[in-house]
Amino acid sequence: MYFIFEIEFKSQKNYIKNLIQSYIEQTGIEAEVIQSPKKIYITIDKENSSIESFLLGLEEVLPASLFMGASKHYFSDEKPNIIKVAGHNLPVNIAMCPNCQKEMFDISSNRYYYPFTSCNSCGGQLPFVQKYPFNRKNSSFKFLNPCPSCQEELKSNPFRKEFPLISCIECGINLKMKDGKSERYANDKGSYLKLFEIAAKALNKGKTILVKTLNGYRKFFAPKVGDNLESAILLFCDSSSLNSKLMLIPQEFNALLSIERPILRISTKSDDLKELFGSSAYVKYPDDGITILLAKELLNLGHKYICYQEVKADESADFLIDFDLPIEPQRDIKLFINQDKMLFVNGERVVYPMVTENPKKALTIANGLVASLVDNVTIIDSMERFESADVREVRVLEGEPIETGHRRERRFKLREASMLSVLKEHNLLGEKAIGVHFDSNLYFLYYNGAKVVDVIKPIEFNNSNLWAEISTLREGSDRLVQNFKKRFPSLYEELENIEGDIDIFKIASKIIGLKAEGIDAISKEALNFYGKGGIAIDTRVKDERFDNYAFLASIISYKLADVEPAMLCYSIYESFGDYIGEIIPQIVKSLKTKRVVLSGESFANQALFARVEKTIGIFKPLTNINLPIGKENAVFGALYL
Repeated sequence: MYFIFEIEFKSQKNYIKNLIQSYIEQTGIEAEVIQSPKKIYITIDKENSSIESFLLGLEEVLPASLFMGASKHYFSDEKPNIIKVAGHNLPVNIAMCPNCQKEMFDISSNRYYYPFTSCNSCGGQLPFVQKYPFNRKNSSFKFLNPCPSCQEELKSNPFRKEFPLISCIECGINLKMKDGKSERYANDKGSYLKLFEIAAKALNKGKTILVKTLNGYRKFFAPKVGDNLESAILLFCDSSSLNSKLMLIPQEFNALLSIERPILRISTKSDDLKELFGSSAYVKYPDDGITILLAKELLNLGHKYICYQEVKADESADFLIDFDLPIEPQRDIKLFINQDKMLFVNGERVVYPMVTENPKKALTIANGLVASLVDNVTIIDSMERFESADVREVRVLEGEPIETGHRRERRFKLREASMLSVLKEHNLLGEKAIGVHFDSNLYFLYYNGAKVVDVIKPIEFNNSNLWAEISTLREGSDRLVQNFKKRFPSLYEELENIEGDIDIFKIASKIIGLKAEGIDAISKEALNFYGKGGIAIDTRVKDERFDNYAFLASIISYKLADVEPAMLCYSIYESFGDYIGEIIPQIVKSLKTKRVVLSGESFANQALFARVEKTIGIFKPLTNINLPIGKENAVFGALYL
């Protein structure tokens, strides 16, 4: 008879399973842990007297995770017969596990206030990795030699056994802090603590600090009314303040505190945050060691939150915190939650690296990511971490400024690869489907089981002849343009003189009068609308095709009618949802398939997503599961073209 403990875990990532395995070795209990595509199973002989204490200890070791769901236990005469997820030695880039955080705040530990604390199952490993396979000599840690204590851990500590990036204060990375006049170094317990105390006090006095974190350069500052916070991330120092400052549903609270630490757009609740950010803000909980320690010291000074902006290394600031080891940071991951639906919007961290199939031995390149063969295994990660690969075919995203010189190089469209990425995640390749891809443009697609083709394309848009196209749209359109020119002469001139390609959402945000530009600004403003329904925005003129000029003309007419920006922004998404809801049933009827796929990060909007659920929810549309719905899914989908 066996005691079986099941944990829902809807990911191929194995850091939770590895953490459990390390804990099993630490306790010495005779147990087996196996990961399937949807669950993690722990099997223990029923007669083992240590089951209860094992489970109590496991509760303290396991972190919260985006992928983790409900758990249950039962007894069985046989061990579970399940399909195992293949384990791969891939570096992670997540927050620290409870064990490592405990060490970092334990003054008796040789990792006290050491921000690069990590183990085999957690921490910021990937930024230090320079190429594959993942080992110390292929990382920037090759410049560091483990001290005797770390060498002993490599043999005896189950959580760091053979860990490629093991280090501590004695043998690890030193921090330095500059203010333009002097430098301060952190290389022991006291100096590490002092550095973060000084940094927090500087922020408390209104100073800015540029920090090299494992997730790139961040400029930290205490926000005040009047600051330009459009690109700012609101970083909470204290989890107990989240519910009092933000309008959170339980799923959002759990996601923020998960070991994956995504960024979420959350509605503000408190007066102070409303005054700073308006109706919503991008919110995050501290992720890497440097940010966690800085937040801890800020909390000691009474700060519930702080702000940072993702910047370049040459950004000006009052102070700089830096370290010498080179890193290759990732784009942070943004998460969208609508009730029980969770979607990665865009970014790389948490999602990549990943191991995948490669049926045609191809190499794919898209948006700075590469799917490449390494020792007969295909890994998807940042282009900088790969050297040459011997492949039969190369597939490159249209518009990528890359010439591989391969004799079988093929260019592909983002929308076709994105649709295939969804179908592959749902194991539906080879079966017919309809696709809706919505980023800066809206496309309706059809997959016939072998190839993705456009069914309805938007009318081509060129902002260089914006006013001429709108003027000739229909009878009376010329008067619309003249009225706009008369009422808003400077804005008219600005739009007339725009150079280079610019998408319609940037133009729309300018017309509406938003401070920031683009679809994200429109999405944020839409959250300010509290009415029951919006107004109809024109989305097409002929042949059921989305017409960019008709769309902009409609916004101009409402602008002239002094419609509130919040209602206008909300109505944009509502109208897109209605348009999709009208077109999809027509395509379903024509093409004889009810399977619908959604891709493109524009769907990560509450107004649009709710409208789409209402208009085509009957078809139960599919989205990516563990990949972003945005452009970062293309490198995966292109493998199956």
